[in-house]
Parts: sequence; structure tokens; C-alpha cells
Amino acid sequence: MIFPVKVPYTVGPDIVKYQGAAFNANPDPEYLLEKKRELELHETHVCGTISNDYLQHLNAFCGFDINTTLQELCVKLEEDVAILKDGHLHTIAFCFPSGFYPARKLGLSFFDMHLPVGDGETLRRSSEKVSALISKQDAMFRRHVWTLSSLPSLSQLPSYVRPVPQTVDDLYFRTETQTTVGIDGSICLFFVKVEMHPLQQVWEDPNKRQMIVESINSMSEAVLGYKNLRIIKEIINK
Repeated sequence: MIFPVKVPYTVGPDIVKYQGAAFNANPDPEYLLEKKRELELHETHVCGTISNDYLQHLNAFCGFDINTTLQELCVKLEEDVAILKDGHLHTIAFCFPSGFYPARKLGLSFFDMHLPVGDGETLRRSSEKVSALISKQDAMFRRHVWTLSSLPSLSQLPSYVRPVPQTVDDLYFRTETQTTVGIDGSICLFFVKVEMHPLQQVWEDPNKRQMIVESINSMSEAVLGYKNLRIIKEIINK
């Protein structure tokens, strides 16, 4: 289990250079089955493309047949995937989104995609620079994000009702490992691996428990609202 919690909590483009696998070449069948279920239930919300012009780059990178469709590719990978072209979202297949409808982001710039993010000014100001950086040929970067949620599913679509938590036992520790791969200076392949664990698994470690509490306590009201953490903040401080 990765633990990317930092104190104080900040919102920024905190990407680091990365050399390694962008996706798991041996995906867990149960994980893929969950993706298939989400795709069947919510395909128009979680999957879409402006055109198939750049899908061949994603297929080639993953070692799939060049004619593999986005829907077929989606259930071959544990990772959610997207393609950015010239800094704009061109293609997306996010079966496990974090509180938004992925297909509604199609065509948006890196800047516009992050407009709803609480305290995201730093991230938005650097959007043009980051877009160019992650699209450079063979450039690879990695970023981790985390949150707590009362919704146990890998998918956090807004249409899913979040249970009202009462104790730490009702909460889950959610992480995303985001990996980018640049192609030809204008295309970026984007991979996101989502993991969910009962918070109690982390809570047993006093150091990690303290870091989570201090990190959430350092969040602004804007961030707490954006991440649905106001009630959760009260619970973890009891």
C-alpha cells in the first residue's frame, strides 16, 4: 500500500521523473471484472473520445493490436487511461473516477479540467508548462494523490450515494498513482491506478494516523469542501 500523505497538505503539480512500468502487465482478473461492470453501467459517463486518431499510440505503447477499441482496451488494463493532445483531453476511459463525470471533461484544456479543484491556483498556473513537459518524447512522470472516503467502491462517481460515516471504521483510504508518458512532443498518455483500503488498516500505525490527521487539519475550507472531508475531519479528530 502506498502512503503519499504529506504535512502540510498542498495542491500542486508535484510530478517527479519516473523510470519504470506505466501499467501492470499482469492485471488482477477481479480488478478487471470491476472495471467491466462499471463500464457496462456507466459507459457514456466514464468513457469517450473526440476521435480515434491517437488511440493507436496508446495501443502500441501497451502492446495491444492497433485496432483495439477504447472500450476493449479499458478492460485489459487495471489502470484508467486518458490521452491528451496539445494539452487538451482528447480521449478518456476512467472507470474509477474521483467524484466527477470523466466524459464531460473531453475537449477541455489542462487548466480548465482543474478549475473545480479547491486551492488549485498553483496547479492551474503551471498548467501550460506541465502540459508541454509531460508530452515530450519518452518523458515519464509520476504523481500520487490520496483522500479519505465513506464510499468503499473504486468508482466515486457523483451519482453514487456516499454513506454518512460515524466512526473511522466507516472510512476508506483512497490513493491514485498517476503516470504520464510523452509522445512526439504533443501527445501524453495518462495512466491512473486506483486503490482502496479500509482506513483501519492504516489507522493501526500511530505515525501514519498522526500524519493523516495533521494533513487534513492543514487543509483549507475550500479543499475540505472539494474533497468531501468536512464530516470526516470531525470523525478523525475525535
